[in-house]
Amino acid sequence: MLFAGIAIFLSTQTAPAVTNVSRTIPAGTKLRCVLAQNADSRTLTVGTSFVLQVDDPTQPALDGAAIHGDVTDVAQPRGLDRARIGFILTNIHFKDGKKQPIHAQVLAKNVTQTNTAEVRREANKFSLPAMPMGTVTPGPIAFQIHFSPGHRPSVTPPPTGNSGGYVYAAKSNENIVIPAGTVVTIQLTSSLTAQ
Repeated sequence: MLFAGIAIFLSTQTAPAVTNVSRTIPAGTKLRCVLAQNADSRTLTVGTSFVLQVDDPTQPALDGAAIHGDVTDVAQPRGLDRARIGFILTNIHFKDGKKQPIHAQVLAKNVTQTNTAEVRREANKFSLPAMPMGTVTPGPIAFQIHFSPGHRPSVTPPPTGNSGGYVYAAKSNENIVIPAGTVVTIQLTSSLTAQ
């Protein structure tokens, strides 16, 4: 009886197994995020990074995760042209420090979507003449063209398939001011494996 009691005690005192379970979140899933800092078209510059904190209780696997992106274009209102902020979503950083590319679009009425994979396909349609070795970067961080002797120029956009877009002001004479804490809904365009 004593040995049976010891055996039961020992079997209930084993250390719990540590498992690292990853979960796949399918394309089409909408995620609620919050802008981590102010965005103002009067002060933003091309190349500025921004963060969207994932704040979606329906996705516990993404608790503490943050989506990072970069500003690719900024313009002030001029005449009938509205102010705009161009952006690209690049990576998602998980709470454990790991990160991976994210493919998603921002769902908002004042956002026009762009897709860098489509930009690359369009850029590859054009055949450029032979050029000396070197690199030319047309535009802020849109893409690079690499030249090497005996080969066709290669066009390299930001990470393939990453999505971005443009935020436009509602009126032609307004700047774009988005305060920190603004809720931003994104929709995955490719499946995401949460760590």
